[in-house]
Amino acid sequence: MAATLTISKQECAFSNMQASLSKYARANDRRMVLRSMRDVKYLKCIPLEPLTTHRDSLHAFEEELLVEERIVLNGVEFSGSRHFLTTLKELCAKLCDHDGVWMEVDTLYENLVSRMARSTASADSFFKLNPLVGSADLLLMPTSHKHGFSIKLNLYVANGQIHSTLSTTNAFGLFRKADVRPADLGGMSAVASRPWIAIHAVVEERSNLSNGQSVRHVNVKLPESLY
Repeated sequence: MAATLTISKQECAFSNMQASLSKYARANDRRMVLRSMRDVKYLKCIPLEPLTTHRDSLHAFEEELLVEERIVLNGVEFSGSRHFLTTLKELCAKLCDHDGVWMEVDTLYENLVSRMARSTASADSFFKLNPLVGSADLLLMPTSHKHGFSIKLNLYVANGQIHSTLSTTNAFGLFRKADVRPADLGGMSAVASRPWIAIHAVVEERSNLSNGQSVRHVNVKLPESLY
């Protein structure tokens, strides 16, 4: 009963927000659009489907894409270096060597590389947020600042099982359709022009990598200033 009530409140809050976004977008009132979104607490924790990483092999291009990223691994920052991949594999070996841990090093490594793909986090957050904030008056589109944000990964062993926390920030923009040029309409391709409202969608995941259980959600972060 409590869960049903929460869902009902959430749906009502999103419905009211969508009506307000359309109204204030037509009036070109950025301040009220931001206020309408900030009033919806559910934007701080929108559930996402758990990732499925079971497959035959790791694709080389996934490793190459990670080499281009800024990554913070257990508090240590790597920027555009293959040294990250070497360090990650070494850490996987150390974790798998813990007493009571039953997991192959390559399995753990490939699992993590797959989970860290920014394209997955970006697509999942886009398709979750677009129905909520997109409308006849507003477009949600990726912007071209993705490498300005580090991918943050923490790994540790507890009770003989390997756990991880993963955080990936994705840059999106809300654009008024009245202001968008035809050349900017590129689906999921990044837009270089400045958005009406910048949105950072932070995909956060907590996983037990030993048993495959995980929880994911997206946290919507809005500009600090209402103006």
